[in-house]
Amino acid sequence: MPRLLSEKLRYLRQQSGMTQGAVAQQLLLASYTHITKIEAGQRAASLTLIIRMAHLFGVPTDYLLRDTVPVTCVTVASTPRLHAQEQPLPLHHFGSTLRHLRVQYGMSQTDLARRLGLARQAYISNLEAGRKEPSPNIVVQVADIFGVTTDYLLRTPPDAANTPIEATEQPDA
Repeated sequence: MPRLLSEKLRYLRQQSGMTQGAVAQQLLLASYTHITKIEAGQRAASLTLIIRMAHLFGVPTDYLLRDTVPVTCVTVASTPRLHAQEQPLPLHHFGSTLRHLRVQYGMSQTDLARRLGLARQAYISNLEAGRKEPSPNIVVQVADIFGVTTDYLLRTPPDAANTPIEATEQPDA
């Protein structure tokens, strides 16, 4: 889990003038205790919940996922979006975007697994097939390798995500 996510959620909630209960309700959670535990750093947020948070507060997923982005660097909309019902794109969308980028850069699944510090390429295969949800850390690493935003990987509609990217540089070694 990104280290600053708890602080960022608290900041967004307070700037919006919302209680933990109101945020939980907008995120379609059964109880505010889930928000309490995330803000206290006692519970990790799922990727699905992080995407809903980004939608609710109108911020990029990069803001929530990257510890390099300062807590106070965003302007919070005066009125959060009601019911953050934005459903994450299906897992196969992330997988197809990942595959598209990997192939575009001429990388094998084994190459990418190695770059991500994984022992085997089976994890990459499962991600690309939509059988596995990536961790927030893997999403950030993949975005860094291919020079894209986490929003591109997680929220860009499939037809836009698979258009060619002008590759002027090779991914970071």
